[in-house]
Amino acid sequence: MTGVRRMRGIAAVLVTLAAAALATTAQGHAQAATPGRSAPHQVSIRLHIAGCDHCQVQLQHAITRGRKVWTSKQKTVGSDHVIRYRVRRSLTHGMSFVLRAPWEGDTGGVPNMVTRYAGHAVDTFVSRHAARHADRAEGCWAGASTDSVRLSFRVARVPARTLDGHRTHVPLAYATHTLSSWKPAVSTFKGTIGNQDAFYCNAPRTTRLTLAAPGCNGCEIGVMNGARRVENTWAAEPRKVAHGTVTFRVPRPATRGLTATVTAPWEGTTGYTTVVAFRYGGHRAGDAVSFAEARSQSRGTPCWGGTHRDNVTLPLTVRKVRVGGTTGPTAGSIAYVYVTQSWLKPMMHAGKGVLGSQEVITCRK
Repeated sequence: MTGVRRMRGIAAVLVTLAAAALATTAQGHAQAATPGRSAPHQVSIRLHIAGCDHCQVQLQHAITRGRKVWTSKQKTVGSDHVIRYRVRRSLTHGMSFVLRAPWEGDTGGVPNMVTRYAGHAVDTFVSRHAARHADRAEGCWAGASTDSVRLSFRVARVPARTLDGHRTHVPLAYATHTLSSWKPAVSTFKGTIGNQDAFYCNAPRTTRLTLAAPGCNGCEIGVMNGARRVENTWAAEPRKVAHGTVTFRVPRPATRGLTATVTAPWEGTTGYTTVVAFRYGGHRAGDAVSFAEARSQSRGTPCWGGTHRDNVTLPLTVRKVRVGGTTGPTAGSIAYVYVTQSWLKPMMHAGKGVLGSQEVITCRK
């Protein structure tokens, strides 16, 4: 069980994510976490840009085959290295970042800040050396699922030449921790990327995911693809089961490592949020799981292996069970897929088949 300081921080993240908390905590050994109920339509973005005082920054939203390009007001980096924006949530999905340095020459292009270098996993730290020697990069942030995010970038100078052949410098600008990003991946010039009109982003294909939970009308189900850093987490607002099903539209890349939570109307004060088990120990993809088998399990994973299909329906079993609550035995839930799915690590403790959560789960992709 984690300390009080960590719990307070986790609670704050969970509320802003507008989804059930996601991480495995043993049944009956957790304190309550309250999921948010609605997703705000506006996002506060705090950009910390080191190494480029007096540089000018603009946010841009340009989607391939989109009808228009949105560009924010231009702002200048001050002595605190911080720039703040407040924008519609939809504009963060496929957002790019334009940076103009007062010391750059006319190279014929507009510099963009890199959100992800090829070969770098989401959340990982990026050194200047790695950035400088990367040959491909992406410049489109996948976007926010919270009402407030902080993004950190670093800027260095790399030598270049102007259109008329004179020596100059261009900004090597990149996220210090790799951001979840949309394609395209483009070739770099000494780690830098740019555009001449706008940096057009390719929206990923989506999957229509239906979770079938017969007998669970009124249950609230949420889905999330978690990350260590909140700016890289994708989450959908929880929805109530109606007529035995609930449906989400999920970006295709986010299905790999997707987790799902269930909050049932019969639950007491369990101290955790129930998480769907996509696989129990000893089971292979395609194996059917009976209720008796599920109740005999002690380990499971909440991480789905994902899909490349346009439409997927996953039958769930959600049953009322007795669990150890915060003040004693109470009504809880066990939730698992009826047919074992492709899965990702980690395998976690599941007391009598129940996976519970308080924190954001980061699946090993």
